[in-house]
Amino acid sequence: MSDRSAGAGQERDDAALIRWKTAAWQDPGMVGWYSGRMVQAESTNHLKNVIEINTIKRFARGPSIVDIGIGTGRAALPLVAEGYRLTGIDSSQAMLDESRRLAADRPIALLRGDLAELPCDDGTFDCAVALNVLVHFPNWRESLLEWKRVVRRGGRLIFDIHSLDHATGAYGSDRDRWPEALRSTDDPQNFNQFISRIGVAELVSFADAAGLSIAAVVPYGAFLGGGNTNWLLYEELESKLRWKRVLSWFARDQALFDLGLFLEESLISHLTPRVAGRMFVILDNAPDAHANAAFAADIASRGAAIDRRDFAALTQWLPLTPDAYRAQLERLLRPLRCRHFFFLLYKTLVANLPGFDFDAALPGYVREQLPVWIANERLDREAVAIARSWSAGCDFKIKHGVDVTVGIEYSLVAALLAKYFGVFGGPPP
Repeated sequence: MSDRSAGAGQERDDAALIRWKTAAWQDPGMVGWYSGRMVQAESTNHLKNVIEINTIKRFARGPSIVDIGIGTGRAALPLVAEGYRLTGIDSSQAMLDESRRLAADRPIALLRGDLAELPCDDGTFDCAVALNVLVHFPNWRESLLEWKRVVRRGGRLIFDIHSLDHATGAYGSDRDRWPEALRSTDDPQNFNQFISRIGVAELVSFADAAGLSIAAVVPYGAFLGGGNTNWLLYEELESKLRWKRVLSWFARDQALFDLGLFLEESLISHLTPRVAGRMFVILDNAPDAHANAAFAADIASRGAAIDRRDFAALTQWLPLTPDAYRAQLERLLRPLRCRHFFFLLYKTLVANLPGFDFDAALPGYVREQLPVWIANERLDREAVAIARSWSAGCDFKIKHGVDVTVGIEYSLVAALLAKYFGVFGGPPP
């Protein structure tokens, strides 16, 4: 058990959480809502789905695959279309019924069973897949051992979970210092908000003990929003309505979607679990402590390059050269909405990672424009601060209980920008 699960009292809390999470999906009405939510064109839903399905397809082995916690078949049905032989397992009959409805006449076997007690013989499958399942449960160790049992030796386990290294990278290991929004997801007594997290060191230790080898860890979801918070961006972006509004554009803007997919699959997925809140873990059912140690050393090397602000050192792990990234961004950042999204990311990264050379991978027009936007935004903030404070303490500010200065700041901001800052009329006097 994890350190959070130590003690009989904590084990009882975890058991109650597991029962609550399992029971939540038994209701057909809840399942109907969830099924609609999975295909809803809202915010970054579609981007998240494409990233997850692409990753599963990339690492899946067959021909026989079991989808554990199949839900509505979001992972299973694309794999069936690829020619894999699928068995889906879920504790909820309502979920299985919905999977059957969506599968229609496509071949898929469906069984009812618990994720930690599968109704299958040993070594039945070539690969076990679980999408958005272990993120909800604290008993990930026991579950993975059960999944290992039903996968043949040399087979593969693929699942997603949240990254503990990301949370501690943002706020440290002292949970008392975490913001409330993060602490609430770490509390197993908070049934509705609990999120399961694993760190790389913990994963390596478990894999060694369980006789598994780590084939890959793929971070993702650096800016998916919703329940996929990037805690490195929380203060500056994730907690702001402005950022949520920008993320809502992904559902309607194909160019922005293409930019997000490129950044996720060509950059974020090749870094470390520190950079994003979620990660896919790919485990092979074969013991290899040497490979696990090499994996841990490789992750440490990537992290060290990030800590040194050394983009050139990172290129050995990236799939493209700086010139190739620049060429792709030259095309992807042409639409103004894409540049606005990228600008919000860029200015936050520049503020949090001073000295990091991002310019090597940026096209010339972007390198020129973004610093200008940052400077102009600073002027806007200064002008607004002056305009909002000018009437503080004035005797005439409040008349008959009404603030009579409200609205004047709009004209004052324009005057400040033009006459004091010289933004619209040349240099200031």
